[in-house]
Parts: sequence; C-alpha cells; structure tokens
Amino acid sequence: MPVEPLSDARLTAAAAKLPAAPRIFQQLSAAIKDPDVSVDAMVTVVRLDPVLSARVIRASNSPHFARGGHIVSLDGAIERIGIYEVYQLVGAAVASQLYSAGLPVYGITGDQLWENSVTTAVALDYLSDAGGEDGKVGYTIGLLRPVGRLLLQRIASEYTCAPLIGRHATSALVEAWELDALGATSSEAITRVFQLWEYPLVLTEPIRYQFKPAMDPMLGRMTALLHAASWVAMELGKGLAIEQDAWSIEQDVLEQAGIDAIALEKCMQRTRRIADRLNGLLRAA
Repeated sequence: MPVEPLSDARLTAAAAKLPAAPRIFQQLSAAIKDPDVSVDAMVTVVRLDPVLSARVIRASNSPHFARGGHIVSLDGAIERIGIYEVYQLVGAAVASQLYSAGLPVYGITGDQLWENSVTTAVALDYLSDAGGEDGKVGYTIGLLRPVGRLLLQRIASEYTCAPLIGRHATSALVEAWELDALGATSSEAITRVFQLWEYPLVLTEPIRYQFKPAMDPMLGRMTALLHAASWVAMELGKGLAIEQDAWSIEQDVLEQAGIDAIALEKCMQRTRRIADRLNGLLRAA
C-alpha cells in the first residue's frame, strides 16, 4: 500500500540530521564568485567546520603541495594550495563527509556515492565553462546532486526498509518505488529541502529536471549540462547502478547544453585526470 506523500515536517527532520558541511560549501561557493575573493574570506567560511579546516591544512602539507616549512594555519594552507584548488578540495571533503555511509537501501556504498558526486562535479565544472555558464556553480551542483537520495535513505531507515529494496533495473522503476514507498522522488526531496535552505533556483532547478532536461520549463542550459556531466561520470565508470539507463547524449541535449561532442571528449580526459588527483589529495588529508 502506498505511503502518504512525504510531509514537510518529516523531510525537515531528515534534513536536520545532515552534516552542516553542504551549507558551508554553498557559502564558500557564493564567496568564490567574487573575482577578488581574498584568503581571509575563504578562511572565514572554511573555519566554520573544524574537520574541513584540518583536512585543508593536512592537504597543504601533502607531497603534492609540500614546499618550504610545515603549514599549521588555515590561511597559510589556503595561500599555499590556492583559492580555487581549496574550493575544489573542500567540495570533495564535503562530499566525503556527507556520503560516507552510502545508500544501503539502493545498494550503493559511500565510496561509490562520493566518487560519483566528485566526478560529476569536476565534469560539470568544465562543461559549464564550455557552455557559457559558471563553472563554480556547476561544481557545486554536481557535488550536491545526490542529496535527495541521501534524504530518502534517512526516511527509508525510519520506515525500516530493507537494504537493496530500492535497487531496481531502471531509473524509472527506482523513482516509482521512491514515490510508492517513501512518498517522494529524490528530485522532489532535494528541491524541497533546497527551498527550505533558501538555496537559489540556479542550484535547485538543474537537479529537479536532471533526468529529463527537455521537461525544464525554462529549458535551462545548466540542466542539460548536468545531464551531460552525469553521462560523463557514467562513461568513466563512476555512475550509479540505479541510474545506468538515465543518461544519454542526444542532439537535443547537446543543443540545450550549448556544447558539442568535441567538448564532451575534452571533458572526459580532463575529468579523469582531475578527479583522480582530488581523490589522491583527499586521501592524503
């Protein structure tokens, strides 16, 4: 028997149990939009989370960046690593914290979820620039894309749903199960939570229509770019099993995204390299 639609109260309660890191990263994303953003501004946001601060400092002392003396301060670490590289590293660390438990109800491990979010974020960063959009916004969207399913995992735990019960052969069947068993799809859940957090529409709408970009009423370019970035992640072996049939690169997707096949190929090469480097840096931190 289908459950009642997911209430705002239950969704808010589930969202309240998430780490604060996603909201901190969103603040960082807003700060870095300023072309004149300073190290002090970055420090002010990153230091809100002691775990993130410690990881940035440790990363600055890793073999990749180590030069000169040992860094012990957050501002020194950011100066050594570089503002945009810190932004990427903090995003990867946010995802690591957020997705560490995985999605047992969908049969997805924490490592799989983290790798998918980071790979999608790196790909969307590049494709956004190629399509005339803001790469920093794209990186944020890619990282936060799985939050909807993370929220539904918490709801599923409250309903004592068994592991793997939400894993189905197609993405459409997965969404049908979500609606029937949990009262909302992952896209609906993340849209509603982002509204509660007062995130701008530029972050919410692409995720809401990510599976079917043509259904976006505004035919948003970032929506199609997210779809394409998710396809890149899948092609690189970092897709999620429950979404394997969800991504396809048709001409209408490319036109809506404002990119071509050459941009996709360049994205594949760059994404593999940068995602691997972030993985190495984060494990060192």
